[in-house]
Amino acid sequence: MSVFHLKYRPAILSELDLLDVSDKLKNLIKAKEMPQSFLFSGPKGAGKTSAARIFARTINCLERGEDNEACGKCENCTEITENRAMDIIEMDAASNRGIEDVRNLKEKAYLLPTKLKYKVFIIDEVHMLTKDAFNALLKLIEEPPKHTVFILCTTDADKIPETVLSRLVKVDFRKGNKIDLKRSLDKIIKGEEIKIDEETENFILSKSDGSFRNLQKDFNELFLSIGSDLNLDLVENFYINKSGDYSVAEFEKDLSDNSLVKIIDKLEKMADVGVNLVDFRCDLMNYFQQKILVSIGAVSGEPSLLDLKNLEIWINLLIRAAKQEKEVEIDQLPLELAVIDFLAETANIPEKPAFAKATAAKENIDEVIEVEDVITIDVSGVTLEKVKESWGNILLTVKPFNHSVEAFLRASRPINLKGRNLTLEVFYPFHKDRLEEPKNKNIVEKGLQKVLGVELTFNCVLGKNKKEPLVIKNDTPVESINEQLVEDKGEGKKDLYDVAKDIFG
Repeated sequence: MSVFHLKYRPAILSELDLLDVSDKLKNLIKAKEMPQSFLFSGPKGAGKTSAARIFARTINCLERGEDNEACGKCENCTEITENRAMDIIEMDAASNRGIEDVRNLKEKAYLLPTKLKYKVFIIDEVHMLTKDAFNALLKLIEEPPKHTVFILCTTDADKIPETVLSRLVKVDFRKGNKIDLKRSLDKIIKGEEIKIDEETENFILSKSDGSFRNLQKDFNELFLSIGSDLNLDLVENFYINKSGDYSVAEFEKDLSDNSLVKIIDKLEKMADVGVNLVDFRCDLMNYFQQKILVSIGAVSGEPSLLDLKNLEIWINLLIRAAKQEKEVEIDQLPLELAVIDFLAETANIPEKPAFAKATAAKENIDEVIEVEDVITIDVSGVTLEKVKESWGNILLTVKPFNHSVEAFLRASRPINLKGRNLTLEVFYPFHKDRLEEPKNKNIVEKGLQKVLGVELTFNCVLGKNKKEPLVIKNDTPVESINEQLVEDKGEGKKDLYDVAKDIFG
């Protein structure tokens, strides 16, 4: 039995799933002086690596016709198609990311091709290279040997240094739209003589998240599980089973009911049985995006159990989870964190009596500031040095409300204070994104005000090189600060973060 994404993958430029990419690559080949260094940038499953291989075969074809397409029959085309060409070199930068790997690549680049006209280097996930590796690569792509072509592929072009980007011809890949995806799927349906109605096909297309690879792999599984006669009931049951018997509608109900433990337990079980949590997150995004359209009256349909504001919060957390999926090895963790943060942010916190002391740890920090007298002084009374000296107390003040925020602050450095704006240097994009989220930003700014007695805002900048951690001095004991901030809520009461701690250990 053939694997669909291999059996029906494009063989020439005209067969690429994205026609705009196909046209651009054809024009680049026709150019009087073809560029030698390219960046293929776009989401997973958009066809970047496949396009790179086809491009390599096309420029090395011995019998290319007037349409500039590879013949697929000459000796060069055959060797490249069968992965026997020694002059086509592929490297995965995710596992070969150091300077020594790039130096080895450079040594190969300066050697003449053994047989082909061009020696082609395809570097996948190039954004994973280290800074030193990029510096080593820079000279090579800036002045490549005449017999070489470099195709760098990435899902995250923002992580590539500007000095490198400026030397590359960028080819943008994108998620497939309904027309692109249908054209790709129809090739398989026709080739395999599969019976399927339009409604069922549209449902399958909606599950792909714009990824041609996901579409072809899922359709292959459908075909193997159900056969060549597909209908909507069979296909819907297939996707329900694929998601671990946890439908997006059931997930929405649990989310609206604040059923944190139930959701986390379901996600853990799904991970244990091998359910693809990335696919499930994509299903959630498609589902709740449609719910937003229903909420604003753009389309008709069943309204969401969440109001529009909470839908917006939840979608933003799903977007954050998508970014985190590239950075963590525990598949379910980004989605679990999104659920925890959503329920923490949207939980209804009872109002305290006017005479109440400070609220308990991890409750809304705004209440702490409102019920306590804050002495505000002129900002000229605070210097950058004062901020640095007080950094330990700021960390202690923030920690009860969000341990993650405190950890991110501990890994950052205050580097500039201009007026009422403090600049923090951070060293990872993930830390910067989290600190700048409105909820977390509010916690930090209230913590600054609590310790310094001045209302400050802050912004984050990415540092190029990791520096020694700031020497932290605590003028006030932990107990003294927490005494003002923490109120005993009594035994048996847990907030969402406590529950999460119980679950994760």
